[in-house]
Amino acid sequence: MTEALVVGASSGLGAAIARALLAKGYHVTAFSRTPPPPGTSHEHIECDVASTAAVHRALAQAPRVVDCLVYAAGEPVMGRTLAIPEDVAHSSLEVNFWGLDRVIRGVLPGMIERRRGTILAVLSLAALRAIPYQSYYASAKAAQARLLQCLAHEVKSSGVQIKYIAPGYIDTGFLTRQPWYGMRAPEIRGSGLTPDDLARRAIELIEGSDASRVVGWREKAICLADRLIPGLYDRILESRER
Repeated sequence: MTEALVVGASSGLGAAIARALLAKGYHVTAFSRTPPPPGTSHEHIECDVASTAAVHRALAQAPRVVDCLVYAAGEPVMGRTLAIPEDVAHSSLEVNFWGLDRVIRGVLPGMIERRRGTILAVLSLAALRAIPYQSYYASAKAAQARLLQCLAHEVKSSGVQIKYIAPGYIDTGFLTRQPWYGMRAPEIRGSGLTPDDLARRAIELIEGSDASRVVGWREKAICLADRLIPGLYDRILESRER
């Protein structure tokens, strides 16, 4: 049975991907600070990805062989950049960037040794372009993307695949988990995707040959506009601010 480790499986997109992997016949181990809902994984191991020691302890309890790592842990830090407390900004980067690095350091060497394995990180449209009021979240997601792209070059000859999926807004309650600093939460529109929609696309990416995927018609349109008409989406954002 293929071993999958899903980090951040207690809710939202991580839980949806874990359930989808379970339905596909993977043996799923969930890493999260709180237990995931029933039917999400075969086993749960408590893990705070912001702590190197906690990640090491969790990995020591996990299956020795990990064929598929999904990193879906995330911490929203939204609002006006200068209104976000410095310690909150640092905490966001610990979870959104350094947590990924910690787990990869624990799992990737075994994959390279076995010459097989897949790592998939759930990023965001904010990893690919600037979005107002998401400075630290977007910075961490962009850093995740570049880390994964660099690693993909390094492990290309080993048989290990390193990938990411970039959704836009999906209604999971993620963006209201913490207050918006210095402002009210704006109205945010996505492409109408559900967590299960994202999970299906994540499985397709894991089992396919593509290295990355932007999901959602609105998000794909934004990325296409950035390539064909640079500055167009920025002008749209500026008009909304007036």
